[in-house]
Amino acid sequence: MGKNISDQIIEILSEIGVRHIFGIPGDTIDSLMESLRKQKEIEFIIMRHEATGAFAASAQAKLTGQLGVCVACQGPGAVNLLNGLYDAALDRVPVLAITGQVDSSLIGTGMPQEINQLNLFNDVAIFNQEIRSAENLPRVLMMACQAALNHRGVAHISIPSDIMRVAAGERDPREKVLVFNSKLIPSSHEIDQVANTLNNAKKVTILYGGGSFEAKEELQTISSILKAPLVHTTRSKDILDNRLENYVGGIGLMGVRSANHAVNECDALLVVGSSFAFKEYYPTKADIIQIDNNITRLGARVGITQGLLGDCKLTLQELTSRLKPKADDSFLREAQDMKIKGMDHQKYFAKPSKPGEYIHPQALTERIGMLASDDAIFCVGTGSVTIYCNNYLQLNGKQRLLWSWNLASLGWALPSGLGCQLASPGRQVIVPVGDGDFHMLIADFITLVKYNLPVTFIVYNNSCYRFIELEESGEGNPPFGTQFLNPNYAAFAEAHGAFGIEVKDYSKIDEALKTAFKCGKPAIVDVHVDPNDLFIPPKITPKMALKFAESKIKGWGL
Repeated sequence: MGKNISDQIIEILSEIGVRHIFGIPGDTIDSLMESLRKQKEIEFIIMRHEATGAFAASAQAKLTGQLGVCVACQGPGAVNLLNGLYDAALDRVPVLAITGQVDSSLIGTGMPQEINQLNLFNDVAIFNQEIRSAENLPRVLMMACQAALNHRGVAHISIPSDIMRVAAGERDPREKVLVFNSKLIPSSHEIDQVANTLNNAKKVTILYGGGSFEAKEELQTISSILKAPLVHTTRSKDILDNRLENYVGGIGLMGVRSANHAVNECDALLVVGSSFAFKEYYPTKADIIQIDNNITRLGARVGITQGLLGDCKLTLQELTSRLKPKADDSFLREAQDMKIKGMDHQKYFAKPSKPGEYIHPQALTERIGMLASDDAIFCVGTGSVTIYCNNYLQLNGKQRLLWSWNLASLGWALPSGLGCQLASPGRQVIVPVGDGDFHMLIADFITLVKYNLPVTFIVYNNSCYRFIELEESGEGNPPFGTQFLNPNYAAFAEAHGAFGIEVKDYSKIDEALKTAFKCGKPAIVDVHVDPNDLFIPPKITPKMALKFAESKIKGWGL
């Protein structure tokens, strides 16, 4: 028998390097499943929830920059993809979603499970089309892949089931998915103006984001020339070695005092590949220069003095040759001194707890970082664990740290570990995750067992949504509606054929982690951490203190 349209879909995806497709089978994609069965280039990963599959595809795209792919049948299957797809869309990574649809002759008749899938995906997708005939599928599929890869976002195609079964015609050999590596460089005049501003400034700070991933050397070079502290966002923590002398930590609520001080007290802030969202953490009087390759991001968060539209690495290279070395390093040393004092402060919160006491989550995070491999991939859950990892993991520039950067969705962590381990089978994948995040899509833990993926999940077990409790306190209210009941996660792991261990004593952490890391199969380290741990923001305002006091007073019933 000759190829049908489903065969052609798999053929095209295989040609562009897709190696995994995540999803759940269903009647309108039965033909696609048969096409997957007959070949060996792409592995179908069966999930227990479509959202988990979409998150896994998004995680692969974040890690590799390549196209992640997920599939679902019509109606409820398509709806369930959305959370993971929004994660990819907001973080601007390439993911293709393929959904089945009822037969083309029945569309619009109100068939069971029929919904308007183009309307459903219209907001999340940068490319969103329904296949109308067998003849236009190859071109539309290639356009979808091109859009996702070149514009860095979600592409969706809806395919009626009858079209998937149609015999495929011969493909035009000239038709292929085109991926471009064109990079924009600002004009010499624009770069000269920015160089002049930076040369005249006395106190320069560099805030670098995820867009500077390819500009590691350039960031360090300019920092050295300008005697400028290096400050990261939560998305860019893994770009530079956290032990670099000029590195002073992260910005914002999840950052540290030294970094926020360096940003607020500078007279020129150079923002590189970042669209950090929170205006209150930017300086109020300093010149702000922003470099970004996306015109919609320039000046989107705060008013900027100058903008450079271009590739971060190439733009910094051009800028470097125009900069004059600064002799005065007093501002940099001030930030470095604050960082050292802050690390001493952090050590206090990461101190070992006594037997019978809850484990400090900061102490747990510190030990995870110390015992991880030099090229470990950290897939971090959303919530208070994000804060701990942003401050207590000291990354070396080779390790990766991924999370749901912009959507900040619970449920991200488990599927991200699955997706990353499949994409990088030779690397250690570690998932520090809160119990609320971990449990949300826990059904797919068995999927890791099925595919024998040796991901280690370290569950920060405090039986509550602790970050939400802190948010409620920030409103002046006592925590409410945040506490829940957990199972024994170690026993849960063992029941699924994985490794599980429960830790209630600080002295047992290292042994438990080492055993989990070496066990060669999925593992859960269930660590009972302090449910009342108090996160102290790097910048405390009088309003914050007042609201916290109000929440305590209300909690006492006064």
